Amino acid sequence: MIIDIFVEKRLRRILHKGNAYNRNYNLEYSGLFRELDEMLKTYSILLEKEREGLKEYYDKFNAIFDNIGSGILVFDNNGVLQRSNQEAKEIFSSIHIKYGINISKILMKSGIKIPMQSGIYEVFSKRLRKNLQIIISKHSNFIILAINDITNYTKLKRNLENTRHFARLGEILANAAHGLKTPIARLKMVFQMYEMTFEKEYLDQIKQEIKNIEKLIKETLELFKTNESKKEFNLNILIDEIISQFKITYTNINFIIKNNCYINIIGDEWLFKSAIMNIIQNSVDAMRKEDIKGCIIVNFLEKEKYYKIMLYDNGIGMDNIEKEKYLKPFFTTKENGTGLGTVFLEKLIIMQNAKLKINSIKGKGTIISILLEK
Repeated sequence: MIIDIFVEKRLRRILHKGNAYNRNYNLEYSGLFRELDEMLKTYSILLEKEREGLKEYYDKFNAIFDNIGSGILVFDNNGVLQRSNQEAKEIFSSIHIKYGINISKILMKSGIKIPMQSGIYEVFSKRLRKNLQIIISKHSNFIILAINDITNYTKLKRNLENTRHFARLGEILANAAHGLKTPIARLKMVFQMYEMTFEKEYLDQIKQEIKNIEKLIKETLELFKTNESKKEFNLNILIDEIISQFKITYTNINFIIKNNCYINIIGDEWLFKSAIMNIIQNSVDAMRKEDIKGCIIVNFLEKEKYYKIMLYDNGIGMDNIEKEKYLKPFFTTKENGTGLGTVFLEKLIIMQNAKLKINSIKGKGTIISILLEK
């Protein structure tokens, strides 16, 4: 476009000079200047049409750019802002972004901490009071940030999770009331036998039944915890601490951790700890029933879109019916178990939007896999 304008101006200068001194030239050159004049007029018409076409294209591009639902920030390869659309200005309205500002200053002013690498990130900005999804696309000579305000979506998702959670807890509470009938009936029966005989054996059974009831009530109440505190923590460190506790108690079991990747995650650390401890305790109990050399392996794997935590044991395994009932409240194969431990795992899967896979062969062992979205 700039070259075309330069050529046009050059031709005009030539033509102007030719017309000024036309009387000194012969007819051959005079005709040449007339031909140049006609050519220049045609060229000017074409150039004007091209200008109008480019202007129309530029206006359409600006209209589309400004009306994109996502906030768009375009930086040069030095991180200096070159373009921004209307949505981006509204998202960052409180910090007043302007052309020429550096990307690091925008992130610092908005309280956003993300690595400057291509990828998708979800962050909460206290300064902007918004949940944001930021997509970074880095190229050789420019950087594009696409920002989506997902505050309302996050609230909706949280409300949906809470609704599902409380609906599930209502079912658990109903089952808990039903589950208490058996130990209470046993307690009454043992107490009657104690009244008749006053033997210490029945007194010990009464104490045990009371402990079972207390354990059931305590675990049920734990499930109704709603003060979840989400924070960032390292899952490798958390599980390593859990395994260290089990090593002290169960010295006959070989515990192995394979850190093929390291996972920093945002979530409820207490809930993660409760769920993982329950899985490992189940693995330990599955090996205590058989006279075998126990082995528990925790494997951390990184896939393209998710992290995978695999917990393997060489215990007694589960059949198809047991696998189907694995997350069912009050289902247990333990003599003094409540069957509530796996509900912590189910709550974790719901709250973390994760996936659970159970592979088990009776008499061979079990693999519990938790898939966490990146």
